[in-house]
Amino acid sequence: MKLFICNRTIENQEVESLIDDLLKVSENAFAIQRETEHSEKWKNIVEQKMQESDFIVFAIGKETFQSDQLKWEYAKAKQLNKQIIGIKLKEITEDSILFCQGFQVFDNAEQSNKFLAKTYEDDRKLRFEQYKMMVSSTEKVTESRMKVNNLFFTITSSILSVGFVLGKTFGFSIAATIGMFILTLLSFIISLFWERLIDSYGKLNTGKFKVIDKIEKQLRTNMFEDEWKILTEEIKYEPNSKTETKVITYFRTFIVIIGILELCYLGYLLYPLIPVCHH
Repeated sequence: MKLFICNRTIENQEVESLIDDLLKVSENAFAIQRETEHSEKWKNIVEQKMQESDFIVFAIGKETFQSDQLKWEYAKAKQLNKQIIGIKLKEITEDSILFCQGFQVFDNAEQSNKFLAKTYEDDRKLRFEQYKMMVSSTEKVTESRMKVNNLFFTITSSILSVGFVLGKTFGFSIAATIGMFILTLLSFIISLFWERLIDSYGKLNTGKFKVIDKIEKQLRTNMFEDEWKILTEEIKYEPNSKTETKVITYFRTFIVIIGILELCYLGYLLYPLIPVCHH
């Protein structure tokens, strides 16, 4: 469990004692992070450490939240949606306590340890349930995408088949050929919607995998990230959405060829009907 400690520099000595108490009562189960060097990029460093931490702990003493740095750290912790707690120092004031109405404040390290341990375990269980839900939802999206592929392929193939039957029934006459071309054009338009829908499914899954990756990092595991690296770097795997898009493109090319042949045949039928001027 990682804790990021926020405190005023003037209270560093007392905070060092507090950190010793936290490590003692937790039997060194805590990984403590702090930022005591105020470099030009201290805000970036603090934000990165906060993102890596499970809890943000404010050591609350005299006039703690009159410090601009502590105010910024509190605002950043809330922005990152981090669990925040406070631990009282010896010279805590009423004003500092009043500022802490948005989070729990504990009297000592032992008291806070019980809360941190229980909350950490509950959060892990919740994240794991969320993780299972997200993995399950990605599988459902993949299933839906397969059904969409089958549906659109059936529709476009059926339209082309109807066009051919229409032409054959009416002896591939001019009217029948025009009808065939209209149906072929309809198939082409449907294929455009098919491709857009597959692209949407691909983006939806990409978003879901980013959420899964974020939850995995919170659970201290990287199964999906490791799998993706193996697939893309070692096996040269191509995402399903790209493969499906290629198949749709090839199928659309086939539709275009059919349309061109129909236009050529229509021109062949219409050519004898064009009036010829004799001089």
